[in-house]
Amino acid sequence: MVSQSFRYAPNIELLTARAVDLMWDIYEGYSDDVFDKKELIPSVAKNIDLGVRVLRRGSPPTRAELLPGRDLGGRRASQGVPLESVIQAYRSTERTIILDLFSGSQAWPVELTSHYADLIISTFDLLTQEMINSYRETASAIEAAQRRVENELVTAIANGAVPAASDLDRWTHTLRIEQQGPWFSFAIGSVRNADHVEVLRLRQRIAAAVQAYVIGPVLFGDMGRLTVALARPRGRVNDIPQLLARVLEGFESAAGYAIGVGGVSADLVAAQESCEEARDAVAAALGGVRPGRVVQFDDVLVEVLLAREPELASRLVESRLGALREHPHLIDTLEALVTCNHSQAAVAKALFVHPNTVTYRIKRIQELTGFDPLSMAHFSQMATALMWRRMERATS
Repeated sequence: MVSQSFRYAPNIELLTARAVDLMWDIYEGYSDDVFDKKELIPSVAKNIDLGVRVLRRGSPPTRAELLPGRDLGGRRASQGVPLESVIQAYRSTERTIILDLFSGSQAWPVELTSHYADLIISTFDLLTQEMINSYRETASAIEAAQRRVENELVTAIANGAVPAASDLDRWTHTLRIEQQGPWFSFAIGSVRNADHVEVLRLRQRIAAAVQAYVIGPVLFGDMGRLTVALARPRGRVNDIPQLLARVLEGFESAAGYAIGVGGVSADLVAAQESCEEARDAVAAALGGVRPGRVVQFDDVLVEVLLAREPELASRLVESRLGALREHPHLIDTLEALVTCNHSQAAVAKALFVHPNTVTYRIKRIQELTGFDPLSMAHFSQMATALMWRRMERATS
Protein backbone atom coordinates (compact mmCIF):
# COMPACT_ATOMS: atom_id res chain seq x y z
CA MET A 1 0.00 0.00 0.00
CA VAL A 2 1.29 3.47 -0.89
CA SER A 3 1.94 5.75 2.07
CA GLN A 4 -0.76 8.36 2.59
CA SER A 5 2.01 10.96 3.03
CA PHE A 6 2.80 10.68 -0.66
CA ARG A 7 -0.67 10.03 -2.01
CA TYR A 8 -1.13 11.30 -5.61
CA ALA A 9 -4.41 13.22 -5.87
CA PRO A 10 -4.46 15.34 -9.04
CA ASN A 11 -7.23 17.46 -10.50
CA ILE A 12 -8.54 14.96 -13.07
CA GLU A 13 -10.64 17.56 -14.88
CA LEU A 14 -7.60 19.81 -15.33
CA LEU A 15 -5.40 16.94 -16.54
CA THR A 16 -8.13 15.87 -18.96
CA ALA A 17 -8.26 19.35 -20.47
CA ARG A 18 -4.47 19.38 -20.86
CA ALA A 19 -4.41 15.97 -22.52
CA VAL A 20 -7.25 16.84 -24.89
CA ASP A 21 -5.42 20.01 -25.94
CA LEU A 22 -2.40 17.89 -26.85
CA MET A 23 -4.37 15.77 -29.30
CA TRP A 24 -7.42 17.67 -30.60
CA ASP A 25 -6.78 19.19 -34.02
CA ILE A 26 -3.22 17.89 -33.68
CA TYR A 27 -3.47 14.24 -34.67
CA GLU A 28 -5.17 13.15 -37.88
CA GLY A 29 -8.76 12.12 -37.20
CA TYR A 30 -9.00 14.05 -33.95
CA SER A 31 -11.16 16.82 -35.36
CA ASP A 32 -14.79 17.87 -35.68
CA ASP A 33 -15.11 16.43 -39.18
CA VAL A 34 -14.51 12.92 -37.79
CA PHE A 35 -16.10 12.86 -34.34
CA ASP A 36 -17.36 15.25 -31.65
CA LYS A 37 -14.84 16.62 -29.18
CA LYS A 38 -17.41 16.07 -26.42
CA GLU A 39 -17.01 12.33 -26.99
CA LEU A 40 -13.25 12.55 -26.45
CA ILE A 41 -13.32 14.24 -23.05
CA PRO A 42 -14.94 11.42 -21.01
CA SER A 43 -12.75 8.74 -22.58
CA VAL A 44 -9.59 10.69 -21.72
CA ALA A 45 -10.91 11.33 -18.20
CA LYS A 46 -11.53 7.58 -17.72
CA ASN A 47 -7.95 6.78 -18.70
CA ILE A 48 -6.56 9.40 -16.34
CA ASP A 49 -8.81 8.16 -13.54
CA LEU A 50 -7.57 4.62 -14.16
CA GLY A 51 -3.98 5.82 -13.94
CA VAL A 52 -4.68 7.57 -10.64
CA ARG A 53 -6.39 4.48 -9.20
CA VAL A 54 -3.47 2.30 -10.22
CA LEU A 55 -1.05 4.68 -8.52
CA ARG A 56 -3.08 4.84 -5.34
CA ARG A 57 -3.18 1.11 -4.88
CA GLY A 58 0.30 0.52 -6.29
CA SER A 59 -0.62 -2.39 -8.57
CA PRO A 60 -1.28 -2.84 -12.34
CA PRO A 61 -4.79 -2.58 -13.82
CA THR A 62 -7.07 -5.58 -13.85
CA ARG A 63 -8.44 -7.16 -17.00
CA ALA A 64 -11.80 -5.53 -16.39
CA GLU A 65 -10.17 -2.11 -16.05
CA LEU A 66 -8.62 -2.48 -19.51
CA LEU A 67 -11.97 -3.04 -21.24
CA PRO A 68 -12.40 0.68 -22.05
CA GLY A 69 -9.31 0.31 -24.23
CA ARG A 70 -11.07 -2.34 -26.30
CA ASP A 71 -14.20 -0.23 -26.56
CA LEU A 72 -12.22 2.80 -27.66
CA GLY A 73 -10.21 0.84 -30.24
CA GLY A 74 -13.35 -0.46 -31.92
CA ARG A 75 -14.98 2.95 -31.86
CA ARG A 76 -12.01 4.77 -33.36
CA ALA A 77 -11.68 2.14 -36.09
CA SER A 78 -15.37 2.59 -36.94
CA GLN A 79 -14.85 6.34 -37.13
CA GLY A 80 -11.91 5.94 -39.49
CA VAL A 81 -9.37 7.53 -37.16
CA PRO A 82 -5.86 6.34 -38.11
CA LEU A 83 -4.44 3.81 -35.66
CA GLU A 84 -1.22 5.80 -35.26
CA SER A 85 -3.26 8.82 -34.15
CA VAL A 86 -5.03 6.79 -31.47
CA ILE A 87 -1.70 5.46 -30.20
CA GLN A 88 -0.30 8.99 -30.03
CA ALA A 89 -3.41 10.14 -28.17
CA TYR A 90 -2.76 7.49 -25.51
CA ARG A 91 0.85 8.62 -25.26
CA SER A 92 -0.28 12.23 -24.83
CA THR A 93 -2.50 11.22 -21.91
CA GLU A 94 0.32 9.18 -20.40
CA ARG A 95 2.73 12.09 -20.79
CA THR A 96 0.24 14.49 -19.18
CA ILE A 97 0.00 12.32 -16.05
CA ILE A 98 3.76 11.78 -15.78
CA LEU A 99 4.55 15.49 -16.14
CA ASP A 100 1.99 16.35 -13.48
CA LEU A 101 3.30 13.56 -11.30
CA PHE A 102 6.87 14.81 -11.52
CA SER A 103 5.87 18.42 -10.92
CA GLY A 104 4.81 17.55 -7.37
CA SER A 105 7.29 14.82 -6.63
CA GLN A 106 10.12 16.88 -5.12
CA ALA A 107 9.17 15.82 -1.60
CA TRP A 108 8.72 12.17 -2.52
CA PRO A 109 11.33 9.45 -2.20
CA VAL A 110 13.10 8.73 -5.50
CA GLU A 111 12.01 5.10 -5.35
CA LEU A 112 8.36 6.10 -5.07
CA THR A 113 8.55 8.53 -7.99
CA SER A 114 10.21 5.88 -10.15
CA HIS A 115 7.62 3.31 -9.10
CA TYR A 116 4.78 5.69 -9.99
CA ALA A 117 6.27 6.42 -13.41
CA ASP A 118 6.72 2.71 -14.13
CA LEU A 119 3.12 2.02 -13.13
CA ILE A 120 1.76 4.74 -15.42
CA ILE A 121 3.87 3.62 -18.38
CA SER A 122 2.98 -0.05 -17.94
CA THR A 123 -0.71 0.82 -17.48
CA PHE A 124 -0.84 2.79 -20.70
CA ASP A 125 1.16 0.11 -22.50
CA LEU A 126 -1.53 -2.40 -21.54
CA LEU A 127 -4.34 0.00 -22.45
CA THR A 128 -2.70 0.75 -25.79
CA GLN A 129 -2.26 -2.92 -26.61
CA GLU A 130 -5.91 -3.64 -25.81
CA MET A 131 -6.92 -0.74 -28.02
CA ILE A 132 -4.67 -1.88 -30.87
CA ASN A 133 -6.04 -5.43 -30.79
CA SER A 134 -9.62 -4.21 -30.83
CA TYR A 135 -8.89 -1.59 -33.49
CA ARG A 136 -7.37 -4.17 -35.83
CA GLU A 137 -10.19 -6.66 -35.27
CA THR A 138 -12.79 -3.99 -35.98
CA ALA A 139 -10.88 -2.58 -38.94
CA SER A 140 -10.61 -6.07 -40.47
CA ALA A 141 -14.33 -6.66 -40.01
CA ILE A 142 -15.15 -3.25 -41.49
CA GLU A 143 -12.85 -3.86 -44.44
CA ALA A 144 -14.44 -7.24 -45.15
CA ALA A 145 -17.91 -5.70 -44.99
CA GLN A 146 -16.82 -2.83 -47.22
CA ARG A 147 -15.37 -5.25 -49.79
CA ARG A 148 -18.69 -7.11 -49.90
CA VAL A 149 -20.65 -3.90 -50.31
CA GLU A 150 -18.12 -2.60 -52.84
CA ASN A 151 -18.45 -5.73 -54.95
CA GLU A 152 -22.24 -5.62 -54.64
CA LEU A 153 -22.36 -1.99 -55.77
CA VAL A 154 -20.01 -2.36 -58.74
CA THR A 155 -21.61 -5.54 -60.06
CA ALA A 156 -25.11 -4.07 -59.73
CA ILE A 157 -24.16 -0.88 -61.58
CA ALA A 158 -22.14 -2.75 -64.21
CA ASN A 159 -24.99 -5.19 -64.87
CA GLY A 160 -27.35 -2.31 -65.54
CA ALA A 161 -29.64 -2.97 -62.60
CA VAL A 162 -31.63 0.01 -61.32
CA PRO A 163 -30.72 -0.01 -57.62
CA ALA A 164 -33.31 0.74 -54.97
CA ALA A 165 -32.87 3.99 -53.09
CA SER A 166 -32.28 2.04 -49.88
CA ASP A 167 -29.44 0.09 -51.50
CA LEU A 168 -27.86 3.27 -52.84
CA ASP A 169 -28.04 4.87 -49.41
CA ARG A 170 -26.50 1.79 -47.78
CA TRP A 171 -23.71 1.57 -50.34
CA THR A 172 -22.81 5.23 -50.18
CA HIS A 173 -22.95 5.30 -46.37
CA THR A 174 -20.82 2.18 -45.94
CA LEU A 175 -18.24 3.20 -48.53
CA ARG A 176 -18.40 6.93 -47.71
CA ILE A 177 -18.91 7.99 -51.30
CA GLU A 178 -21.16 10.44 -53.12
CA GLN A 179 -23.81 9.37 -55.64
CA GLN A 180 -23.78 12.68 -57.44
CA GLY A 181 -21.00 14.04 -59.57
CA PRO A 182 -19.10 12.41 -62.43
CA TRP A 183 -18.06 8.74 -62.31
CA PHE A 184 -16.12 6.65 -64.79
CA SER A 185 -15.24 2.99 -65.11
CA PHE A 186 -12.35 0.86 -66.23
CA ALA A 187 -12.19 -2.91 -66.62
CA ILE A 188 -9.24 -5.25 -66.15
CA GLY A 189 -8.98 -8.47 -68.14
CA SER A 190 -6.32 -10.99 -69.08
CA VAL A 191 -5.57 -13.31 -71.96
CA ARG A 192 -4.98 -16.21 -69.56
CA ASN A 193 -6.68 -17.07 -66.30
CA ALA A 194 -5.09 -14.84 -63.69
CA ASP A 195 -4.34 -15.83 -60.11
CA HIS A 196 -6.76 -14.15 -57.68
CA VAL A 197 -3.97 -12.93 -55.41
CA GLU A 198 -2.15 -11.48 -58.40
CA VAL A 199 -5.29 -9.61 -59.44
CA LEU A 200 -5.59 -8.19 -55.93
CA ARG A 201 -2.00 -6.97 -56.10
CA LEU A 202 -2.70 -5.33 -59.45
CA ARG A 203 -5.78 -3.65 -58.00
CA GLN A 204 -3.75 -2.24 -55.12
CA ARG A 205 -1.12 -0.84 -57.47
CA ILE A 206 -3.75 0.73 -59.69
CA ALA A 207 -5.61 2.27 -56.74
CA ALA A 208 -2.38 3.76 -55.41
CA ALA A 209 -1.35 5.08 -58.83
CA VAL A 210 -4.60 6.92 -59.56
CA GLN A 211 -5.38 8.10 -56.02
CA ALA A 212 -4.27 11.67 -56.67
CA TYR A 213 -6.53 11.82 -59.73
CA VAL A 214 -9.75 10.54 -58.13
CA ILE A 215 -12.03 11.59 -55.28
CA GLY A 216 -12.45 8.92 -52.63
CA PRO A 217 -11.74 5.22 -53.11
CA VAL A 218 -11.49 3.23 -56.32
CA LEU A 219 -14.25 0.62 -56.14
CA PHE A 220 -13.66 -2.85 -57.58
CA GLY A 221 -16.08 -5.64 -58.46
CA ASP A 222 -15.50 -9.20 -59.67
CA MET A 223 -17.35 -10.10 -62.85
CA GLY A 224 -16.13 -13.50 -63.94
CA ARG A 225 -12.80 -13.12 -65.68
CA LEU A 226 -13.06 -9.35 -65.57
CA THR A 227 -12.57 -6.89 -62.75
CA VAL A 228 -14.67 -3.76 -63.16
CA ALA A 229 -13.74 -0.57 -61.31
CA LEU A 230 -15.61 2.65 -60.61
CA ALA A 231 -14.08 5.95 -59.53
CA ARG A 232 -14.89 9.64 -59.30
CA PRO A 233 -12.43 11.71 -61.35
CA ARG A 234 -10.92 14.72 -59.63
CA GLY A 235 -10.81 16.55 -62.94
CA ARG A 236 -10.41 15.45 -66.53
CA VAL A 237 -9.55 11.78 -66.98
CA ASN A 238 -7.02 12.34 -69.76
CA ASP A 239 -4.01 11.38 -67.62
CA ILE A 240 -5.53 8.24 -66.12
CA PRO A 241 -5.01 5.91 -69.13
CA GLN A 242 -1.30 6.78 -69.15
CA LEU A 243 -1.09 6.06 -65.42
CA LEU A 244 -2.80 2.71 -65.91
CA ALA A 245 -0.44 1.88 -68.76
CA ARG A 246 2.58 2.57 -66.55
CA VAL A 247 1.17 0.28 -63.87
CA LEU A 248 0.78 -2.54 -66.38
CA GLU A 249 4.25 -1.97 -67.77
CA GLY A 250 5.74 -2.34 -64.30
CA PHE A 251 3.62 -5.32 -63.32
CA GLU A 252 5.33 -8.60 -64.08
CA SER A 253 2.85 -11.28 -65.06
CA ALA A 254 2.33 -13.97 -67.64
CA ALA A 255 -1.42 -13.40 -67.64
CA GLY A 256 -1.33 -10.74 -70.36
CA TYR A 257 -3.42 -7.99 -68.83
CA ALA A 258 -5.31 -5.28 -70.65
CA ILE A 259 -7.46 -2.45 -69.34
CA GLY A 260 -10.45 -0.84 -71.01
CA VAL A 261 -11.48 2.67 -69.99
CA GLY A 262 -15.04 3.95 -70.37
CA GLY A 263 -16.26 7.50 -70.67
CA VAL A 264 -17.34 9.80 -67.86
CA SER A 265 -20.96 9.51 -66.68
CA ALA A 266 -23.09 12.12 -64.93
CA ASP A 267 -23.52 10.21 -61.66
CA LEU A 268 -23.09 6.82 -60.02
CA VAL A 269 -26.21 5.18 -61.43
CA ALA A 270 -25.51 6.52 -64.91
CA ALA A 271 -22.04 4.98 -64.69
CA GLN A 272 -23.62 1.77 -65.97
CA GLU A 273 -22.90 3.11 -69.46
CA SER A 274 -19.25 3.73 -68.59
CA CYS A 275 -19.00 0.18 -67.19
CA GLU A 276 -20.38 -1.24 -70.42
CA GLU A 277 -17.93 0.83 -72.43
CA ALA A 278 -15.02 -0.29 -70.26
CA ARG A 279 -15.97 -3.95 -70.64
CA ASP A 280 -16.37 -3.57 -74.40
CA ALA A 281 -13.03 -1.78 -74.61
CA VAL A 282 -11.11 -4.43 -72.68
CA ALA A 283 -12.78 -7.19 -74.70
CA ALA A 284 -11.66 -5.46 -77.88
CA ALA A 285 -8.18 -5.03 -76.46
CA LEU A 286 -7.90 -8.70 -75.58
CA GLY A 287 -9.38 -9.72 -78.91
CA GLY A 288 -7.66 -7.46 -81.36
CA VAL A 289 -5.11 -5.27 -79.63
CA ARG A 290 -1.80 -6.36 -78.16
CA PRO A 291 -2.30 -7.42 -74.51
CA GLY A 292 -0.66 -5.18 -71.95
CA ARG A 293 -2.31 -2.13 -73.47
CA VAL A 294 -4.73 0.35 -71.94
CA VAL A 295 -7.50 1.07 -74.41
CA GLN A 296 -10.12 3.80 -74.27
CA PHE A 297 -13.58 3.05 -75.54
CA ASP A 298 -13.49 5.74 -78.21
CA ASP A 299 -10.30 4.22 -79.64
CA VAL A 300 -11.87 0.82 -80.33
CA LEU A 301 -15.29 1.78 -81.63
CA VAL A 302 -14.88 -0.37 -84.75
CA GLU A 303 -13.93 -3.42 -82.70
CA VAL A 304 -16.89 -2.79 -80.39
CA LEU A 305 -19.28 -2.49 -83.32
CA LEU A 306 -18.04 -5.81 -84.66
CA ALA A 307 -18.28 -7.51 -81.27
CA ARG A 308 -21.84 -6.29 -80.76
CA GLU A 309 -22.92 -7.70 -84.14
CA PRO A 310 -20.93 -10.94 -84.41
CA GLU A 311 -23.20 -12.52 -87.03
CA LEU A 312 -22.89 -9.54 -89.35
CA ALA A 313 -19.16 -9.40 -88.67
CA SER A 314 -18.79 -13.07 -89.61
CA ARG A 315 -20.75 -12.47 -92.82
CA LEU A 316 -18.40 -9.60 -93.59
CA VAL A 317 -15.41 -11.93 -93.21
CA GLU A 318 -17.00 -14.59 -95.39
CA SER A 319 -18.03 -12.17 -98.16
CA ARG A 320 -14.73 -10.26 -98.28
CA LEU A 321 -12.22 -12.94 -97.35
CA GLY A 322 -13.97 -16.29 -97.80
CA ALA A 323 -12.52 -16.84 -101.28
CA LEU A 324 -9.01 -16.56 -99.82
CA ARG A 325 -9.47 -19.37 -97.31
CA GLU A 326 -7.29 -21.74 -99.35
CA HIS A 327 -4.72 -19.04 -100.06
CA PRO A 328 -3.13 -18.08 -96.71
CA HIS A 329 -0.30 -16.22 -98.45
CA LEU A 330 -2.88 -13.81 -99.87
CA ILE A 331 -4.35 -13.28 -96.39
CA ASP A 332 -0.82 -12.55 -95.18
CA THR A 333 -0.42 -10.01 -97.96
CA LEU A 334 -3.63 -8.24 -96.94
CA GLU A 335 -2.52 -8.22 -93.30
CA ALA A 336 0.80 -6.73 -94.36
CA LEU A 337 -0.99 -4.03 -96.36
CA VAL A 338 -2.83 -3.07 -93.17
CA THR A 339 0.33 -3.11 -91.06
CA CYS A 340 2.39 -1.24 -93.65
CA ASN A 341 -0.17 1.52 -94.20
CA HIS A 342 -1.00 0.36 -97.72
CA SER A 343 2.61 0.71 -98.93
CA GLN A 344 3.40 -2.06 -101.44
CA ALA A 345 7.14 -1.47 -101.11
CA ALA A 346 6.92 -1.86 -97.34
CA VAL A 347 4.83 -5.02 -97.79
CA ALA A 348 7.46 -6.54 -100.08
CA LYS A 349 10.14 -5.81 -97.51
CA ALA A 350 8.06 -7.16 -94.62
CA LEU A 351 7.23 -10.41 -96.46
CA PHE A 352 10.70 -10.79 -97.99
CA VAL A 353 9.30 -10.94 -101.53
CA HIS A 354 9.86 -8.98 -104.73
CA PRO A 355 7.60 -5.92 -105.24
CA ASN A 356 6.27 -7.54 -108.41
CA THR A 357 5.12 -10.47 -106.29
CA VAL A 358 3.09 -8.10 -104.14
CA THR A 359 1.53 -6.58 -107.27
CA TYR A 360 0.63 -10.03 -108.56
CA ARG A 361 -0.90 -11.06 -105.24
CA ILE A 362 -3.04 -7.92 -105.10
CA LYS A 363 -4.40 -8.68 -108.58
CA ARG A 364 -5.05 -12.26 -107.53
CA ILE A 365 -6.96 -11.10 -104.43
CA GLN A 366 -9.16 -8.93 -106.62
CA GLU A 367 -9.81 -11.81 -109.02
CA LEU A 368 -10.82 -14.19 -106.23
CA THR A 369 -12.88 -11.83 -104.07
CA GLY A 370 -14.15 -9.19 -106.44
CA PHE A 371 -12.76 -6.51 -104.12
CA ASP A 372 -9.76 -4.39 -105.08
CA PRO A 373 -7.24 -3.89 -102.24
CA LEU A 374 -5.97 -0.77 -104.02
CA SER A 375 -9.39 0.86 -103.71
CA MET A 376 -9.61 2.48 -100.28
CA ALA A 377 -13.36 1.81 -100.13
CA HIS A 378 -12.79 -1.90 -100.77
CA PHE A 379 -9.61 -2.08 -98.71
CA SER A 380 -11.25 -0.57 -95.61
CA GLN A 381 -13.92 -3.28 -95.75
CA MET A 382 -11.32 -6.01 -96.12
CA ALA A 383 -9.27 -4.52 -93.28
CA THR A 384 -12.36 -4.51 -91.07
CA ALA A 385 -12.99 -8.15 -91.95
CA LEU A 386 -9.39 -8.96 -91.04
CA MET A 387 -9.88 -7.22 -87.71
CA TRP A 388 -12.86 -9.41 -86.83
CA ARG A 389 -10.97 -12.49 -88.00
CA ARG A 390 -8.16 -11.65 -85.56
CA MET A 391 -10.62 -10.99 -82.75
CA GLU A 392 -12.35 -14.33 -83.28
CA ARG A 393 -9.07 -16.19 -83.28
CA ALA A 394 -7.88 -14.43 -80.14
CA THR A 395 -11.00 -15.40 -78.20
CA SER A 396 -11.41 -18.93 -79.55
